[in-house]
Amino acid sequence: MTDPVMIEADNIHFTYPDGHEVLKGLSCTIRRGEKVALIGPNGAGKSTFMSHLNGVELATSGRVFIHGQEVTKENLKEIRRKIGIVFQDPDDQLFCPTVFDDVAFGPLNLGLNEDEIQARVSEALAVVGLEGFEERSSFHLSFGERKRLALATVLSYQPEILVFDEPSTNMDPMNRRNMINWLKETDKTILLCTHDLDIALEVCERCLLLVDGRIAADGPATEILYNRKLLEDNKLEMPLALMTHELLHGILQEQDMDEGHRHIIGRFLHAHRHAHGPDGHAHVHLHAHEHEHDHLHEEVDPAHFHDDVLGEHGESHHHGGHAHTHPHTHTPDKQ
Repeated sequence: MTDPVMIEADNIHFTYPDGHEVLKGLSCTIRRGEKVALIGPNGAGKSTFMSHLNGVELATSGRVFIHGQEVTKENLKEIRRKIGIVFQDPDDQLFCPTVFDDVAFGPLNLGLNEDEIQARVSEALAVVGLEGFEERSSFHLSFGERKRLALATVLSYQPEILVFDEPSTNMDPMNRRNMINWLKETDKTILLCTHDLDIALEVCERCLLLVDGRIAADGPATEILYNRKLLEDNKLEMPLALMTHELLHGILQEQDMDEGHRHIIGRFLHAHRHAHGPDGHAHVHLHAHEHEHDHLHEEVDPAHFHDDVLGEHGESHHHGGHAHTHPHTHTPDKQ
């Protein structure tokens, strides 16, 4: 059975009062449980589209539906119970004197009893790693802590859909990793609006590319985020992890590399032939993985590499307990 549609934009247009048209026929659907990245250059309309999902802005024409319910002025209260938006600037959604009050605000407005409110506040703060912060002033926290608190204020009223505007901005590495792990593990429907394409690649199975107010590409993240030409044509870069793989792949092919350096790279990467699809096309996978042994992989014959650029999709496999991430060094037929 097909999962229900949680977000649907049906040919929406939006023009600001000054006459500037931002959305120009945007259409997309996101189903329950999907984790989708919304990417695009500055000025593409990402933030404007987000503001349509909970009725902050209403479409000039076209319609937006949240779990089958149209976003209109008359039903904003019901819509906002279903979808939570975590803004890039946490101060846009923090306004109470203490951390507890900020997180309790949503459940309180849902009419929950005191015990349920306390339970939801404790659970939300535990998710974001702010246990014990209940009596602290929200505005005396660091930016990263306020960012996590903003997420807790949304989690506390348990919406079905979560929308994030640049979730990793100004987060320290450990809390960024905690955020990524939580996003990967949650069963909520997730829309990530981000310029951080590494987090998009790691968390999301699908990617929407928004350009000039329209969806220019919609497909698996491992195709769109590997497509160098598509990204660069739209003022974006491939994820740093993929560029690193590509760089090391190029270095590994250097014929005059000394064996010491070749072995260092060999500990991080190894290549093998792999057949894909019904035509049995053979290409190379590059693997990044953690080892619990000290062996070095054998030197890779340069003939095993294709000469073209890094391909447009990747896979993750587990072999013998090792997790491998593969940039493919071929360009698939599907665009």
